[in-house]
Amino acid sequence: MGLQSAFRQWRGNVAAPTFAVANLAFAIIAFFTVLALAGCGSNKSVNNAQLRILNLTVESGPISVLVDTDSTSFQSNIAFKSSTALKEISPGSRRLRVSNAGGVILDQTVSTLSQQKQLYVVFGGASSLGSILLNNDISNSSSGNTRIRLVNTAVGLGTYDFYVTPGVSDYLTVEPVVKSTAATTYELTAGTYTITLTAPNSKNVLFQLPARALGSQKYYNLGLYNIGSGQLPSAFWLAQDDDSAPEFLTSPVTRVRAANSQPGASTVNVSIGGNRIFTNVPFGGISTYSLASSGAQTISYVDTSDATKVYTLSSTLDGASDYSTFLAANTSGPSSVFLIADKVLPATSGKVRIRLVNASTVPDLSLALSFTAVTPTVPIRSASNYFEVVGGVGTPVTITQGAGAAPVLNLAGTDLTAGGTYSIVVSGVAGALQITPRQDN
Repeated sequence: MGLQSAFRQWRGNVAAPTFAVANLAFAIIAFFTVLALAGCGSNKSVNNAQLRILNLTVESGPISVLVDTDSTSFQSNIAFKSSTALKEISPGSRRLRVSNAGGVILDQTVSTLSQQKQLYVVFGGASSLGSILLNNDISNSSSGNTRIRLVNTAVGLGTYDFYVTPGVSDYLTVEPVVKSTAATTYELTAGTYTITLTAPNSKNVLFQLPARALGSQKYYNLGLYNIGSGQLPSAFWLAQDDDSAPEFLTSPVTRVRAANSQPGASTVNVSIGGNRIFTNVPFGGISTYSLASSGAQTISYVDTSDATKVYTLSSTLDGASDYSTFLAANTSGPSSVFLIADKVLPATSGKVRIRLVNASTVPDLSLALSFTAVTPTVPIRSASNYFEVVGGVGTPVTITQGAGAAPVLNLAGTDLTAGGTYSIVVSGVAGALQITPRQDN
């Protein structure tokens, strides 16, 4: 008998239940095979890194991040001052392309680490973008101690003095823990502390974290970044062993300066919250910046020739920001005070950042440098964005009006130093305009 015939005869003699058992056995084997394969996949996932993206790019708008050659974003539409959740990514060398509405703004390669939580921070202004990859699995402090790591991504800030004082004790009465530092890691006894950053060798506050409890064997990140100032940092707070999103902290200080753009007031005194900070600012004059408390404030201009002429503005000032205030004439009605937010951030190497402020009653003014247009038309009581240009000594400045770019004001030359941030301010009324160039930083 042939083998095929024998097999057919054997199969025909086997009872149906035997086949059912065989099929059940096969199904069980298949089921556990799938489980085994799934287990292998699970083990592979355990070895992945976990990555969180934090957007601290003050001028770039929402950002998205592509990994390697992927066409679909790893994370997308991340707003300024916000972060994503932790998301798995394969460990190793990874190319990250950061983009906004205008296209790719940052393209770099980083190393993601197996079984580690990492924070990818994108920071800076349009001309000073950068990034840093922070490991989130660093060993904690020893028993009874706590540890703080300062991360400085505030472009333009430079160095500062770092104070850690128990409870709500006054930093004014003690020496800093570290002087003239840019970043540091510091370990101390666990407890409740206030953290203060000041300008080097000064008691002028740049940032302050109010008293909070720091736990034993904990590791905390205090990350500095820009909101609208290159001199005052804001900050985020993130515990090493905490999977929750970073906490964004409110800065208690801001910077304000004053400009007298009203031709009828020869000089003015300026106060914030009832405290005089600038004296005898002339028409066309612009003060330096002065520190002030953030939050609701009243800014007052007083005509020195007639103390009954008082002009006030009540506004909320964001912490870690720079503001310019202007006393200016109106097209109708009395003069009044208005405010513009500045962004005093570094320029690309070899260039300057510059804008036009129209504090006059003449509408639709534009700025040209060396007879080349720089800004679009600017309405009254407003400012253009900052633009990057090549600076130089004795740069000719021209102010034009309207779509036809009719020249209304000229300045034979002003010095624009590479790396600087500048405002060109036009003050006054038609027929009596004045132009004032001012370095912001």
